[in-house]
Amino acid sequence: MTLRISCLALPLLVLSIFAQGGGAAPAAYMSAAEIGKGLAAAVADDPAAGAAVTISPGIAVRRRSGAGEPQYAIVHPFSTEIYYIVEGAGTLVTGGMLEMPLAPSADPDVVRSKAIKDGFTRKVAKGDVIVVPPGTPHWFSAIDASITYLESRVRVK
Repeated sequence: MTLRISCLALPLLVLSIFAQGGGAAPAAYMSAAEIGKGLAAAVADDPAAGAAVTISPGIAVRRRSGAGEPQYAIVHPFSTEIYYIVEGAGTLVTGGMLEMPLAPSADPDVVRSKAIKDGFTRKVAKGDVIVVPPGTPHWFSAIDASITYLESRVRVK
């Protein structure tokens, strides 16, 4: 029986090797030093978005400052966002509704305003993980000095 299963599995193994075309690409990698250097050199096009270093499509390390830059409240209608706080702390509001009026945005997956009404407020800090489903407003209403986080945005709709 084992020989029979092995004989059936062997062609699948051979096909998978050929399908890889000589092997899979290596994983995306960026060292802590490279990320730090990139964040130090990054200039935010939009101060409210903070500075970011893109590791791979949809994966970035972002640093936001609490030095008076306004932070937009945002909804991503088509994407889930996942944050892993690497350094710093802040106050994150999730849920509720964006307050009107909405701010201009060139990206259909970014709807933003200046605040959230009736959201849930929590303090977030190093080591915390936040998962923001599509359509859920989220907003750093306050940032203690700065906050750095790994951000993954996955389009699901």
